[in-house]
Amino acid sequence: MDTMLFTAPQREAALVVLEQGKVRIVRMGGRSRWTLGRAAGGITPDIPLQSPIASRRHGEFLNHEGSWYYKEGGSINGTIHNGHFMGPETGGKTRMIALKNGDILRIDYKDLNRPDDRGVWMLFTTDLADHTWRYRNLQGQSLCRIGREPDQCQLVFPLPYVSACHAEIRVKGGNYVLADMGSTAGTWLNGARMVGPVPLKEKDHISICDCHMVFTGQGLLYTARSEHKSPGGQSSSGFRSGSDRGVILEADIQSKMVKDQSGHGQKELIRSVKLTVGKGQLVALLGGSGAGKTTVMNALNGMDQVGVKGRVLYRGEDLYQNFERLKYLIGSVPQENVVHDMLTVEEELRDAALLRLPKDMGMKGIKRQVDDTLAALNLTQKRKTQIRKLSGGERKRVNIGVELVADRELLCLDEPDAGLDPLAKKDLFTTLRNLAHDRGKSILVIIHDVSEIDLFDQIIMMAKVDGVGRLAFEGSIAAARKYFGVEDLSEAYVVISKDPKRYVRG
Repeated sequence: MDTMLFTAPQREAALVVLEQGKVRIVRMGGRSRWTLGRAAGGITPDIPLQSPIASRRHGEFLNHEGSWYYKEGGSINGTIHNGHFMGPETGGKTRMIALKNGDILRIDYKDLNRPDDRGVWMLFTTDLADHTWRYRNLQGQSLCRIGREPDQCQLVFPLPYVSACHAEIRVKGGNYVLADMGSTAGTWLNGARMVGPVPLKEKDHISICDCHMVFTGQGLLYTARSEHKSPGGQSSSGFRSGSDRGVILEADIQSKMVKDQSGHGQKELIRSVKLTVGKGQLVALLGGSGAGKTTVMNALNGMDQVGVKGRVLYRGEDLYQNFERLKYLIGSVPQENVVHDMLTVEEELRDAALLRLPKDMGMKGIKRQVDDTLAALNLTQKRKTQIRKLSGGERKRVNIGVELVADRELLCLDEPDAGLDPLAKKDLFTTLRNLAHDRGKSILVIIHDVSEIDLFDQIIMMAKVDGVGRLAFEGSIAAARKYFGVEDLSEAYVVISKDPKRYVRG
C-alpha cells in the first residue's frame, strides 16, 4: 500500500516580468501553454519581449496536471533559472524544468555580476491572488526609507519583526545606494546579509525576513506578508478561510544521520520524509516511540539541520540556505514550560516581546503585541495573575504566547497537552485551531493522545521500520481513517505496529 500524500490546492500562477524598468504581470490561469520571446518578423509570442538579447522563440511555459514547467526553446542566449544557466542540452535537445513559487528566470549574461541593461527578469509566483506584488517608483526621490513605522518611512511593511526604520535607499552621485539602518533582523541583498552601504544595480533582490523587493533601476517591485492581525484578530488583508490557503512548508528529506554511540560510525534517524504543510492549518505529528517525530519537527523548522540530506522549502524558499533571514518567522515551543512562576502573565509576555522584537519597537508597540497575544490565547482576564496561580492549561497557553508575541508565522509545539486533563486539552487545541483558521498561523503539534484529533486539519504519521523513522501517512483526518481502516485513530498505532513496512515507501 502506498503512502497517501496530502496535496495542497493549486493557486493561480502568474509571471511578473521586469523589462527596461517597466513591470508587467501575466496571469497564467485558464491556459496550459504560453510562448515567450521577442516580437519580431511576424512572430507574436503570448508573452512578447522587447529585449534584443531574447530570441523570437525563446521558451514556453507549460501546465501539466496542475504543475507548471518552463521549457527552453533553443534560444541563442539561453535562460537563467534561479542563478543557474539552462541552454540547449547535448545534441540540441531543449531543457525543461519544474517551476515553484518564487522561482526567478532571467535572460541575461551567464555572469550575473555583469548584467546586461537589455536583460529581462521574470518571477514565477502563485501568491499573486493575494495582490501582494506592488511597485514603487523612486524617480524624483532622493531618499526612500523602508520600515515598520509609516511616520518614518515611505515604503512601509507593518510587521512586528521589521524595525521602525529598517533600511534606506539614497541617491548618491547619481546612483541609488542601499543601507541597513542597524536593524535587528538585518537586510539581505542578493542572498547575502548587508554590511555597509551598497550601490544598487537593476534586478538586485532585497529581502527583509519574508518581505521582498526587486530594484528595477527606477523603482522597487515589492511584496510582503500581509496577514498581520489587529488586536481584534482581523487580518489587515482579510485572511481567507477554507482550503485556498497555499503551502507554507514543502519537505523532501531523504535522510537524517547522527553519530552512533561509538562516536565513529553513523546512525540513520529518519528516511524518505516527503510532505507539505498548508498555510493556516493545524497539523498533528503522530507516531510511536522512536518513530522520529521530534527529529522530523526540528528538520522542518530548521532548528536541527546537521546531518539532513534533502531540503525544506519555506514559502517556496530554501529554509536551510536562508535560515538566518527566515528564522524570525518560526517559533519553537518546548514541552516543558519556559515561563517564570512569580511573574504575571502580562509581565512574562512583555519580557518575551522585549527579547524577541526589534529594539526600537517602543513600549506602545510592545503593549500592542502583548494585548493582541492575550486576546488570541483567551488570557486577557488573566493578564495581572501570577503564572504560579494559573491552571495547567493556562500555563501552556502562556508558554505558547512567549513565541506568539513576536508574531511567528509557523509555530512548532512539542506535546503541549502533556499533563492536561481532557477539558483543558480540548480548550488548548480549540485555541490553536482558532489561531490557525482566524489568524493564519500554521501550527505543527507533536501529540500522542488523539482524543481531540478532529480539531486538526491534517496529520503526519511516522512509523519506525528497522530502527529508522519513516513517513506512513500525510493527509486529512477522514483520509487517515480510510487509509488505516479504523474509526478510532488511536488504533492506527496497532495497525502500523503489525506491519509497518506496509505503510511506508521510498
